[in-house]
Amino acid sequence: MAPDSIFEDEAEVFRNIEVLEEDYTPETILCRDEAMNEYINVLKPIYKGRPPQNAFLYGDTGVGKTAVTNHLTNQLERDIVQKNEDEDDPINLTIVKVNCQNLTSTGEETSSYQVAIALVNELRSPKDMIASTGYAPQAVYSMLYDEIDELGGTVLIILDEVDRIGGDDTILYELPRSRANEKIENARIGLVGISNDYTFRTNLSPKVKDTLCETELKFPAYNANQLREILHDRASRALYDGTYTEDVIALCAALATRESSGSARKAINLLRRAGEIAENTGTTSITEKHVHQAKDDLEYGDMIDSITDQDAHKQYILAAVAHLSRVDRTPARVKEVHKAYEHVASAYGADPLSQRGMYNHLTKLAMLGFLTSHDNNEGIKGGQYYEFEFSDEVDSTKVREAFEQMGLSWQSFQIQQRL
Repeated sequence: MAPDSIFEDEAEVFRNIEVLEEDYTPETILCRDEAMNEYINVLKPIYKGRPPQNAFLYGDTGVGKTAVTNHLTNQLERDIVQKNEDEDDPINLTIVKVNCQNLTSTGEETSSYQVAIALVNELRSPKDMIASTGYAPQAVYSMLYDEIDELGGTVLIILDEVDRIGGDDTILYELPRSRANEKIENARIGLVGISNDYTFRTNLSPKVKDTLCETELKFPAYNANQLREILHDRASRALYDGTYTEDVIALCAALATRESSGSARKAINLLRRAGEIAENTGTTSITEKHVHQAKDDLEYGDMIDSITDQDAHKQYILAAVAHLSRVDRTPARVKEVHKAYEHVASAYGADPLSQRGMYNHLTKLAMLGFLTSHDNNEGIKGGQYYEFEFSDEVDSTKVREAFEQMGLSWQSFQIQQRL
């Protein structure tokens, strides 16, 4: 008999907690029949040995874009292997997946250049990988085309969170047209872009829209009934019988519908965290109280994750406001924020934006709910000006934790006087 351990729980609710993890791909995709059918039509030419199509997927976080992509591409690979057993001319398929978030080591916004480097390294062995800097862009693209051409056949490239590349959409034009432009001859490229931000699609250059947006697939938010169906499916495999009730499932679904626009990821995370709280308190029954406590825990973590999701300059602005807040200098005028921001950006080795450039990011942070803006008008004497401070959901501690989560040490500097 194994000895008692301080790490043992007095009670356990999880049969298989991996079913509730973010990277889990279910065998059956629920409540996404329409999107699945459209997606199958996009991938069908590959199965038939025809030139691949390009597609753009969009929808909020947690609505199934990545899960459906993983499910269908896994199925496509399995079916092609089976089909090739009876084919004289087998289909050669390579699927390459890259998440475009945080591809740089400096915290700068991801660029097409960094995505191209990530693709090269995905296709190379670890000993042949290249550094994230130090190459001319065209040299990187040449390496990428060489790797793709050596593979031959169909190469399906999937770029998750493609909106992270911002306005630099070069790679979205280069890849789909590489064969027509005689950059490759032995392979055909299909490109799938996945985005949480539909405005990214509207800001793409016309030449990119003509290629990447050959087919557009919209993933709508789940409603409460759909979330309950998904949660029942996950709970039946993740949790022991008798550890949860219909009321717990319904509450997780309702909270996710109300507070995260129908995100299955949020609903599943609530159920997982509620189960962890139940185990930690020594009970085998997940209660509604555990779900509400899980909601509070996740909201704190979600805000930190939201900060890490912003581009580098927005993060520097939040750090600047954190430093100003620490010495009671908020709400702060734009010029004060800019001075502090210059210190922060320089401390992390970045070139600070002009005050006008920073202001665009500042107002976006207010629009996203990280900051609160105040419109002040002191008439002829003082004029009209804006001041900014953290919203109720953000504070200096959360910003600092976000930086540490990104592997960036917190840089301190003194603000001796009113800037």
